Amino acid sequence: MKKLLIILLNLFILNLIFANSPKNNEVYVKGSNINMQEYIKFCDKTKKIKNLYIQKYEVTRKEFEEYLDYFQYSILKQYSKTGGLFTYDNLMPYPDCAAVLITFYDACKYCNWRSEQEGYEPAYDIQGELPFELNYFQWKQENGEWIYYVPKMPEIKLNEKANGYRLPTINEYFYLLLGGQEGIDNKWGEKINIAEYESFTTGSTEIVGSLKPNGLSIYDLFSNAPEWIWGELKEYCRDDPVNSVKNAVGYSPRNCNYDNFNLISYFSTKKNLSPTSPLERGFIGMRMVRNAE
Repeated sequence: MKKLLIILLNLFILNLIFANSPKNNEVYVKGSNINMQEYIKFCDKTKKIKNLYIQKYEVTRKEFEEYLDYFQYSILKQYSKTGGLFTYDNLMPYPDCAAVLITFYDACKYCNWRSEQEGYEPAYDIQGELPFELNYFQWKQENGEWIYYVPKMPEIKLNEKANGYRLPTINEYFYLLLGGQEGIDNKWGEKINIAEYESFTTGSTEIVGSLKPNGLSIYDLFSNAPEWIWGELKEYCRDDPVNSVKNAVGYSPRNCNYDNFNLISYFSTKKNLSPTSPLERGFIGMRMVRNAE
């Protein structure tokens, strides 16, 4: 009996170590009490950056298709916005391309699903279910009249203490983009050759990890698919708290000095981030983080 208890205790300890260790596709990033708003005006002033495990790559088409197949959402593979370039296969030509056509609701549900598959505590409390649709915004006939139908998305709450996968916050995203505390201290994001990190092909995503990683060994933060982040731009929110607009970050620098590019200066000249409906199925992908503490 004593030996069995010792074995069980050792297994419990090993499980804790595994759950709090980076996986092959993750990078450990030390947090900070830095005031990110001093560097990027979109950031919140008082939010501490936690120690994180961040995915090196955006979620790929192959990974997202596992989610689609599990929940029998295969209809998305027939997606065609115009019948021309904007089709499922054209948007994501290869299995290892960054996945797009992901709604904010999909992104949160995917994080929970991956957490459950890998034995982590899901980070999101999704209060209700949203039937899967290719297009949530559509004209429907109701009581003999045509109305523009927008469904109410289930409310999603974040458990900040959970060890499962989640989307990065605004502060976390830009902290990672600038190379973490060391990157900020060493001014890594100043005077870089952005062409080494940035690539943008209209109408499709690239294979993840094709270009150079940033100072934290994270790929494609500069381009490829815009990525959902957790949070909202309050100045754009409607009265409906459930379907209020969310943030998707992604950019391809234009009209800039590629050999002497300054990330902080670039964002200081931008007026705002682009708010995106949480039910929009467009050219938007995702990357996951999880707490390392």
